[in-house]
Amino acid sequence: MRAPSRLLRSSLRAISVLAALLGPVVAAQAATHVVCAEDGKQSDCQFRGGSGIQQAVDAAADGDTIQLRAGRYTASAFKDVPYKIHTIRGFVLIEGKNLTLLGEPGAILDGATGTPTTAIVVHRAQVNIEELAIDGFRFAEEEDEIYEGHGIFAIDSRVQLSNVTISRFQKMGLTGRGDTIIDARNVRILDGHVAIWLHESAYLRLTNSLVRGNDGSAIAAYDRSVAHATNCVFDGNLDDGLYTEHEAAMYVTNSLLLRNKPYAVRALDRSRIWLAHSALFGNQANTKTKKRALIQRGPNVIEMDPRVDGQYRLQPDSPLIDRGDPDVRGNAGETVQAGLR
Repeated sequence: MRAPSRLLRSSLRAISVLAALLGPVVAAQAATHVVCAEDGKQSDCQFRGGSGIQQAVDAAADGDTIQLRAGRYTASAFKDVPYKIHTIRGFVLIEGKNLTLLGEPGAILDGATGTPTTAIVVHRAQVNIEELAIDGFRFAEEEDEIYEGHGIFAIDSRVQLSNVTISRFQKMGLTGRGDTIIDARNVRILDGHVAIWLHESAYLRLTNSLVRGNDGSAIAAYDRSVAHATNCVFDGNLDDGLYTEHEAAMYVTNSLLLRNKPYAVRALDRSRIWLAHSALFGNQANTKTKKRALIQRGPNVIEMDPRVDGQYRLQPDSPLIDRGDPDVRGNAGETVQAGLR
């Protein structure tokens, strides 16, 4: 065997010296920070009450989990984030970190009492939020530059949502601003104002979700934002179901648009909405375009009663039977949130 070359021997010595200087490399272990409600009886609480959530976030390192025990958490303090001409006032602010916020059944961020805030502000961060209810967030003043009354407000961030309910909010339920990517699955956005609000170059992927009973749009997309919605229900929203403006784009499949006003689908300016394998029924009007906007229908879009039950599952005589999107539907016979298969 040929002896190692002088260059190789020198490189090996340099690596040995560097390893000695640095010492042993120990992989960081992700930690879990347990937060309990103020009156919680659990024995493993590290932080307590609404302010305890922010304390846990501030103490956490990248990769850590904030575990919320069952109970109601209300805001007694806030943190402000300036964004353009507005100030986003957060009950919980996650900024510049990679964290998981995990609730257990019965964990509720309650905005109906306490200081008016936005429930969760995510700023230049990567956050996974699971199994959490966000309810009743309100503003102090409706028309000012302080943004309270929102559910989740993400700016230049990456956000994953799973099994999250946002309800009774006075402004926007789920917001993506700037260079934000939101992946939301099994989400319910109910009985608020504008359910989902996208601006700048934000991107949303919404799957197996319900947006119902809001007095604004189910999804409102502006600027160059993009939304993909699959296996979703948009029911009884009062300022359009799907709305696009400027150069925004939206792609919707395997979904139900029911009882929305004044339009189920409206596109303005140079925006685009593509809809396929879906039902439009009971809306005040189904579609509206203006200027150079385009609403394009793919295959299997029906304008008749889709024949679904109270859980939006297809009945045996539904006209949507066997008309689901073959690229996204589950196995044969599997029923998804919107009842399409």
